[in-house]
Amino acid sequence: MSSIYLDPLRLPQDQIDCADLFPPVCRMSKRRRRGEEGEARCHDRSGNKHKSLYLVLDDWHRGFTIRKLDAGSPDLSTPPVVRLVSPARNLPMDFAALGGNIIATSNQYAATVVFDTETAALAMGNPLPDSLLDAANYFLTAGDALFAFAYYFMRRPQSFHVLTTTKDDMNNLCPSTDRSWKSMPAPFTKDEKINSYALHPDGHTIFVSSYTSDVIAGTFSFDTKNREWRRHGDWMLPFELEGYFDAELDAWVGLHPDGYICSCQVPSLGSSSSTLQQPKWKMAKEHKMWNPWHQLARGRGPTLTYMGNSRFFLVDCVAADGLEFQDAFGDSCGCVLSMTTFRLSYNREGNLKIKDRKTTSCRVSKQLSTFSPVAFWM
Repeated sequence: MSSIYLDPLRLPQDQIDCADLFPPVCRMSKRRRRGEEGEARCHDRSGNKHKSLYLVLDDWHRGFTIRKLDAGSPDLSTPPVVRLVSPARNLPMDFAALGGNIIATSNQYAATVVFDTETAALAMGNPLPDSLLDAANYFLTAGDALFAFAYYFMRRPQSFHVLTTTKDDMNNLCPSTDRSWKSMPAPFTKDEKINSYALHPDGHTIFVSSYTSDVIAGTFSFDTKNREWRRHGDWMLPFELEGYFDAELDAWVGLHPDGYICSCQVPSLGSSSSTLQQPKWKMAKEHKMWNPWHQLARGRGPTLTYMGNSRFFLVDCVAADGLEFQDAFGDSCGCVLSMTTFRLSYNREGNLKIKDRKTTSCRVSKQLSTFSPVAFWM
């Protein structure tokens, strides 16, 4: 079976320190390791661990890179903290967050890799179950569990799985043995595709909107404690893919398909009548944050990351000026990567406003039209 591994030949010689992980040999810098372990112990005055922004790119001809960015001024001037070789050429991968770990998966191979951001260490992860192979997978974290929706392109009904711990003690978990995938019930037909999803502020209820071709299928919620689904009506969440709850706005925030940021009122779970109609939602119309028609990552487009306190990070890719879509890929730095940080608030009239917006753009290489750069705040 193919596996994903660090490529030591791409690291500067002063960063190589022999340490076998799994063939081929993984090298990790003593200097970097000591620095990152020290940073992992860094806490703010409130006792919370200092978080960083991690960006995953397909800017390497052999696979993917993970970079650690300064959230206040993100740039790509520093080398990646790790490179992952793709299990097959031109094969996209999925990346998900669980705790302080970034989990790398492929829907063609069961093998997975876990990158621990606190220790800068790699480990073998739990193999994907067969039902998550050869499917379009969407991941969402709820508490200490990772949930996955699998869409089979109308060949069979969608499946729903959870990766959860098998131990009561969360300390010193071994990714490959102390967690396991379990199948969960799902109400979706084979014709339904997941359009958007979000975690309710209660921390254990997942909202999911799905559709069938051009017909709205509806919005459902899943209580991860009781493992029960509930239908909320023939309406859709206004954003695409994952939405994030912002306590200061008391709303979910996500990417509207027209290129704007939108916020959506969170349905109350106490009354069934309050969730039968689409919640009120607003769009920050003064700033179009990206152009839906110019994306190089077709299928998923730009991605949004929540950094707390109404702060967000948006990353998207477009072809460089003068290049057609098909000419932007490869090692020629034909892609313009835009990284935008911003805050959200409501003004006196109750309109959603974007403030403190800062965009950094740079030329990078991009290998795949089926992969969207993704960032994690951890």
